Amino acid sequence: MEMDVSRTDCGGITGAGEYRFRDGHLIVTLYQIAIWAEYPQAIFTAVTSRFRNSMKLYVLASWRLPNAAPSDQPPAPASGEGRSLH
Repeated sequence: MEMDVSRTDCGGITGAGEYRFRDGHLIVTLYQIAIWAEYPQAIFTAVTSRFRNSMKLYVLASWRLPNAAPSDQPPAPASGEGRSLH
């Protein structure tokens, strides 16, 4: 299952970590925080990674800016730290 997730959907989190999210937990990396810091309106695609103790584990995958054509998407922040989805 995939869904769009904004920073406000996550409660405006400011750091990497694991957070309660819907019916499970959401993993957020430093790389994703850097994208939200540079582009607060960025939308990530969240995917269900696996189940832990009968709760879903969501990870953030690709991102985009709302209302921007694919060719108009900005580059990712320079830091490659935290690119791992797990």
